[in-house]
Amino acid sequence: MHSRAHDDPRDEGRLADLTSAGMWITAGVVGSAALALPGSPREHLAASLVIGAFSILWGLASLAMYLVHWTMPLGRRAVVTASMAPMVAGAMYVTGGSSSFLQPLLLFTALFVAYFFPGRMAWPLVALFALAYATPLLYDANAIAVAYPARAVAFAFALAGETLAMQLLKRRLLHAEARQRVMAEQDPLTGLHNRRSFDAALEQTVALPEGGALVLFDFDTFKAINDDHGHPVGDAVLQAVAVACQRVVRDLDCLARIGGDEFALVAPRAGQAGVARIVTALEEAIAEADLPEDILDVRASFAWAVAPADATTPGGLLEVADQRLLYRKRLSKTVF
Repeated sequence: MHSRAHDDPRDEGRLADLTSAGMWITAGVVGSAALALPGSPREHLAASLVIGAFSILWGLASLAMYLVHWTMPLGRRAVVTASMAPMVAGAMYVTGGSSSFLQPLLLFTALFVAYFFPGRMAWPLVALFALAYATPLLYDANAIAVAYPARAVAFAFALAGETLAMQLLKRRLLHAEARQRVMAEQDPLTGLHNRRSFDAALEQTVALPEGGALVLFDFDTFKAINDDHGHPVGDAVLQAVAVACQRVVRDLDCLARIGGDEFALVAPRAGQAGVARIVTALEEAIAEADLPEDILDVRASFAWAVAPADATTPGGLLEVADQRLLYRKRLSKTVF
C-alpha cells in the first residue's frame, strides 16, 4: 500500500477512502435497518444481516486507511471495487431480487466510480454494476411482471449518463486545478518557476541527505537596458535569457525568476564540481540567447552555495549565496 499515489491526477486516494467509508457504512446501516420496516423481505434475514455487517466492516476498514494515511494504488482500487459487484448482486437477491429496496443504493457506487476513476476504468466498472443490477432477470420469476427488463435498461442508460456527466465535470475540475497550479508556481513573464516554487524546491533540496546546490545570478547592466530601450525590451531580454537557460538545466532542477532581473537555480544532489559545470552552461546559454536586435549582449554575475557544506537550512544557503553574489558584483565594479 502507498501513502500517496502519483500515477494519475484523478487518483485522490485519501478522499476516495473517506468516501468509500461513508458509502459502505451508510449502505450497511440503512440496508440492515430497512429489514425491520413493514413489507421488507425476511426470507434470507441471516444472509442479509451478514452482508450488511460486511458492508459496515469494509466501510470501517476504508475509514481506518483514511485515518492512517494508507491508500491503494488506482489499479488495485479498481480491482477491489469490481470484486464488490458479486456482493451487490447477492445483496439484491437476499432482499427481494427485482423488488429489492437496495436498488437506489447502487447510485452510491456509480457516483463513486464515475468520480474517482479515469474513463478507461470507470466505464467497465459501471457496466459491471449495471449487470449486477440486471441479475434478478436470471432467477426472479416476478421480474417480467414488474417490467424489470425495461427498468434494467433504463438503469443502465441512467448510469451511463451520470458517468458521462461526472467524467466531464471531473475533467474540467482537473484542468482548473492545473491552471491554478501553474499560476501559483510559474512566473508570468518568463514561464519559469516563481519565488514560491523556488522556496519549496530549495527546502526540499536542503532536506536531502546528499543536499544540493543553489545558484544565484542577475544581470550587470539590466537597469541601463530598461532606461535606454524601455521596459518592453527589458522584458524581451528576460524572456530570451529564460528560454536559453531552460534548455541547459536538468529536468529535476528548479530554474526560477525570484526578482526583477534576479534568477536562481536549485540543483538537487549537485556538489561543488557539478555546480561549476552548471554555471558554465548557464553562462554559455546567456551568451547565445536570442536577444532583441538592439541588444548586443548581456552579462550576468553568478554566485552559488552548496548544502550541506555551506549551510544546512534554506535561509542559510540563500544568505551565503547572496553574500557571495554581492561580493562578486562589488569586485567587478572595483575592477572596472
